[in-house]
Amino acid sequence: MKKRALSLEQIATLCGVSPGRVRRWIEKKGLQTSSSEGSEDMVLHADLIDFLVKFNMPIPDSIMPFQAKKLLFIYSNFSDERLFIRFLVHFLGQLKKEQRNLIADHVAYGPDAKMKVMVFKPDLILLDMMENNREAIAMVRQIKNTEEFGSIRLVAITGAGLPGREKEGFRGHGIDEVVSNSTEINQLVRKLRDFA
Repeated sequence: MKKRALSLEQIATLCGVSPGRVRRWIEKKGLQTSSSEGSEDMVLHADLIDFLVKFNMPIPDSIMPFQAKKLLFIYSNFSDERLFIRFLVHFLGQLKKEQRNLIADHVAYGPDAKMKVMVFKPDLILLDMMENNREAIAMVRQIKNTEEFGSIRLVAITGAGLPGREKEGFRGHGIDEVVSNSTEINQLVRKLRDFA
């Protein structure tokens, strides 16, 4: 199957920037190009999307894969569950490679997370709620109070042994699903594969 590529001028038009800016993206920010001898630089469609996601730039609808789904994992930088977070970030990277219609990214709680939600506009957000729920609940409130983001599905990943009463409390805040990081990891993996 032939991979779609875009010229620098096409990218400039799609992204609403100058061709000079696209060249700077290549030279200074690492936008990958491919070219054959004697032809102009071209950028693979998937490489452009990855670049835009990495640098938190809007992805023009015209270059989105057909029925693409966007998944965002928001985690705490202060979590003791670093191994699980690294596993999940790696798994999302693998899932993105397997599924052509999935665009996945991750970000730590804070101002960058708020900006990422606004620019990336995910269909599903995984929320790290393994230790400190305060950041996650604040993020949920912000999402649910913004009409534009009302359709985003929210999945909380909690620590082991969370009482059912507390899970229901999370749902009361607007979280669609609550999954434990230990006992339900296979269930989470299945759900993410089904989502993609």
